[in-house]
Amino acid sequence: MKKRKILATLTSAAIMTSIFAAMPLSADAAKTYTPLTGGTTSFDKYLVMDEGANVPNVSFEYTVDSGTAQNFNSTNGTIAVYAGPTPQNIVFSGSGITDSVTTDKKFNISFTSNDSTTVYSNKPATDYVKNLDSGEKYAKKTASLDFSAVSFTEPGIYRYIITETNETSAPQGITYDSDSTRVLDVYVVDSTTGTTPSLSLSNYILHASDDTVTFNNTTYGSDGNVVTGSTDSKSQGFTNEYTSHDLTISKNVSGNQASKDKYFQFTVNIYGAVEGTKYTVSYGNDNNENTADGNADVDIAANPNSATTVITSAVTQPGTLTADSNGTVTGTFYLQNGQSIVIRGLAVDTKYTITDGKEDYKASYTTTDTKDSTAVKADVAANSAGIESDVSVAFTNTRQGQIPTGVILSVAAPAVLGIIVLAAIILLVVKNKRREAEEE
Repeated sequence: MKKRKILATLTSAAIMTSIFAAMPLSADAAKTYTPLTGGTTSFDKYLVMDEGANVPNVSFEYTVDSGTAQNFNSTNGTIAVYAGPTPQNIVFSGSGITDSVTTDKKFNISFTSNDSTTVYSNKPATDYVKNLDSGEKYAKKTASLDFSAVSFTEPGIYRYIITETNETSAPQGITYDSDSTRVLDVYVVDSTTGTTPSLSLSNYILHASDDTVTFNNTTYGSDGNVVTGSTDSKSQGFTNEYTSHDLTISKNVSGNQASKDKYFQFTVNIYGAVEGTKYTVSYGNDNNENTADGNADVDIAANPNSATTVITSAVTQPGTLTADSNGTVTGTFYLQNGQSIVIRGLAVDTKYTITDGKEDYKASYTTTDTKDSTAVKADVAANSAGIESDVSVAFTNTRQGQIPTGVILSVAAPAVLGIIVLAAIILLVVKNKRREAEEE
């Protein structure tokens, strides 16, 4: 009986020994890396426009996805690249950045008319804006990418692809960046100092293309600058352009019955615009050679002269116009002979109608707009096809009176008769004096 108990005990011990022998070593003995969570990096988005234009209300969509892995190649000097893990866990933030669904790998960067801008001459060296020329300015947004919910398990380069969505029909006036993708590489390195393996984040590099990563102690960002040590590099990011044009309206008055100090009323309708688009109206020289200027009065007193009938109370002409929810805006303006205004920043394909309040004057106009659609109407200039270039519309109001020639004769005849009568009186006086002299 005792022998059976001893045998059973030995059998159980043997089974337990085999089970423990089959179990893996402890975590300490395995010496594996503790997964590293990423930090935060960013890239810039630029929108370039003419100095006279306002920033448009426009939004751009982006997608972040895993890049393509590449193998280590000692001959060609390339480093191993891993496809970036869990791009859906990246969180996007920043001014004008929306990420309503954090698991769809998409986010939007939006601009509004209230955004600040930087002109060409004030551009800092750290802003890598493409295609920026003299006479232009740009608005800038910085998108922050948070990798706190992304884990990296081995040393290496982890690649992500950032793609800007190019809509089939681009937003009004917008030209997309010629390169719709950027490559974001996350550099993870071994930072073991003792016996326990550890990882650390070395760098983020934004490349213009999905190139191989060189392995020669020098790394280049897409802006062409060398990145050294642990310094983060920002490439030029993405640069889109916004094209707009200026509309100049001028007034000339002619004719012998025309009043050169009379104010005439204009009504300008802009339509087909994006809601909230702002247009600056110029009435004078702003000392900027890159903008078109008007030369009209901003403030006009009530009943400014005896010829003006359209201003019965004091007027301050509008400095800006803003498109409503239907993409339309109406402005009323007053011009004298020789004056003009400039409405700046009409996006490509924006339409307009200008009606001249000619009153009892004969109206006519000339225009540089090849898309003018109502040339048969002397007092209305219009473009219903969409503006394509800077436009100048010059209205002329004529008031000519004919003076009958008979009026001149009827005035001259009495004058001649008066002269004859006066001469006869003088002659009679002289004769009388001679006669009186002879009698004496």
